[in-house]
Amino acid sequence: MIRFLPLVLLLSACGWMWDQPKVKAFREAPLEVALPEERIRFGDNLDLTARTGLKPEGGFAESPYLFAEAELLRGKTLYRSFCAICHGLTGEGDGRIIPLGMPKPRSFLDPAVRVQPEGYFYFAATNGFGRMLSYRGRIPERERWLIARYIKRCLLEEACPLEVTNAEVY
Repeated sequence: MIRFLPLVLLLSACGWMWDQPKVKAFREAPLEVALPEERIRFGDNLDLTARTGLKPEGGFAESPYLFAEAELLRGKTLYRSFCAICHGLTGEGDGRIIPLGMPKPRSFLDPAVRVQPEGYFYFAATNGFGRMLSYRGRIPERERWLIARYIKRCLLEEACPLEVTNAEVY
């Protein structure tokens, strides 16, 4: 009995568990939490076209974002970071990993691919395509659209500004 005395004294000092201060689940917060309207959690874009790259009536969509010419440099950097290892610097499907045994991806210069809108490239990057894995969790939505703009504008249409074409990116 004497060996339980310290335990009894310790427990009597604590009081009852239900009387202690704590946070109760599903109770209203004492302070109002307001988030700015422009803050949307990753992947929660409400515009279906921006999220999927598809038009509601079917087919691939054009980019819902307006990009400045200077942002194409960021697109070039992203393309070289994520895409060029397989697709090559010019989109011909001759990336650095092809000689190591990876199957050659379809060339962007293929006439059937060349006529596709930006949504095609966005859709492929978002969902994967053939052996290509999805980049949905690796590249934010707006930057995937920026890569698609870079592919369409600079690699296929060759309408890229000179400062982007001549820029060295790593």
